Amino acid sequence: MNARRLVGYAVVVLASVLAFASCFVPDQYEAEIRFTKLGAYGITYNGVLTNAPFFSEYARGNIKDSPETQKTVKLYGEQLKRDSSFKEVNSLGRGRFQVKYYREGRFFGAHQMVTFISRQAPVFRLRTTEEGNISVAGSGAGRQYASKLEAVGMTTQGLFRIVTDAEVLEHNAQFVRKSPTPGYTMYDWKIRNFRDVPPRLIAKLAVDPKTGGAPSNVEKDTGDKDDAALDALAKKKK
Repeated sequence: MNARRLVGYAVVVLASVLAFASCFVPDQYEAEIRFTKLGAYGITYNGVLTNAPFFSEYARGNIKDSPETQKTVKLYGEQLKRDSSFKEVNSLGRGRFQVKYYREGRFFGAHQMVTFISRQAPVFRLRTTEEGNISVAGSGAGRQYASKLEAVGMTTQGLFRIVTDAEVLEHNAQFVRKSPTPGYTMYDWKIRNFRDVPPRLIAKLAVDPKTGGAPSNVEKDTGDKDDAALDALAKKKK
């Protein structure tokens, strides 16, 4: 591919970042969500994020290592860094980044949401509902496109954990045990590949979500109602 085509490709790829849902795929990670029955939450993610479209084109040989390609990868890294919750972003090449992410806040009402990585590229979401619940759920996009992702050599492996003192109404965790913190329970999912069932948990808050208030570091939930229950509030993790 010549220099002009590479520059053109960089522009197209940059535009696709905003348009392509689930643009970044998690791998070799540990993700933890902590939330309390009163609505405080904390999210940490330590691991790899891979830009799926870029990695796919690289794996197919449609792009090669070059200064123009490096500029495109740099743009992806800068995209992540715009979110101040990303404390570290280091390129591993081929559209892969080693990252550290930490975010905390509090829910005060119904129809509030927190999305990792973003609304345009969700990996998992936390939501509150009118019924006084909070849900956490994976997007399921990786499972939907498993064959295409695996065909270009992409993988996803990691540990997904939820820690809470709230009453859990339902979940599909593989392992459940008491947390070292008194009154809290840990729910673990060991993710082995794209075909694993996405994590899901619904818990009951001890506060009335209809009361409202000024939410801290959350969004108004205007997402589609067919996203499997995303009801989750969390406590900060130190």
